[in-house]
Amino acid sequence: MTLQHKIALVTGGSRGIGKAIALELARQGADVAFNYLRNHQAARKTEEELLALGVQVCRVRANLEGGESIRELFAQVKERFGRLDILVNNAASGVQRSALELEEKHWDWTLDVNARGPWLCAKEAAPLMVNGGAIINITSLGSQRVLPYYTAVGVSKAALEALTRYLAVELAPKGIVVNAVAGGIVETEALEHFPNREEMVAAAKQHTPVGRMVTPEDIAKVVVFLCTPAASMIRGQVIVVDGGYSLMGW
Repeated sequence: MTLQHKIALVTGGSRGIGKAIALELARQGADVAFNYLRNHQAARKTEEELLALGVQVCRVRANLEGGESIRELFAQVKERFGRLDILVNNAASGVQRSALELEEKHWDWTLDVNARGPWLCAKEAAPLMVNGGAIINITSLGSQRVLPYYTAVGVSKAALEALTRYLAVELAPKGIVVNAVAGGIVETEALEHFPNREEMVAAAKQHTPVGRMVTPEDIAKVVVFLCTPAASMIRGQVIVVDGGYSLMGW
């Protein structure tokens, strides 16, 4: 087990990509903390699946929009484990509307959760990474490509990728590796919120060279690799996991 005895925190780890990452980290031997917001049933199920893998688990209800809630999340992780080795900034939210249909509250909410939240989490995580560590930010192709109804989320993910580069340089002397993973169109519940879901799924299946959509497990395996010593010289990079989708000219 490459991550045995490591302590990991996965934000938004109860469902979708976050859950897949949490489970893959546990399979590699890491003890896992994760936060959730509303879905208690999903959080309990994820906790049970993690415990079944023989690792320690810390489940915390926390809203990552606010600084006080984030500080409380890390206080609970510190109380339970005493330190942190891995932070995966996976939690995300947003409003699927075009730029002219967005309201100020939509913009503020999306940027707060998707960019400000990971920055605050990194600030809290770094002092707990006493032996160095890894921070992985989960982003998307919408940071660089224009997708329908994705304005606020795309801008927030572009900010997250810029944050990744800045943190990679600033935290390198502390032995903390910082990178990001960008998924293509991933088959999760999050797609249900897009008005053009069916078009997105059809396009992904048609234009991905490997002939299938990206799964949460595909993302999780790359995240775990970036947490290992083998990836220690990869710094501030955005690793794209999309089966070649973004390479196509259509």
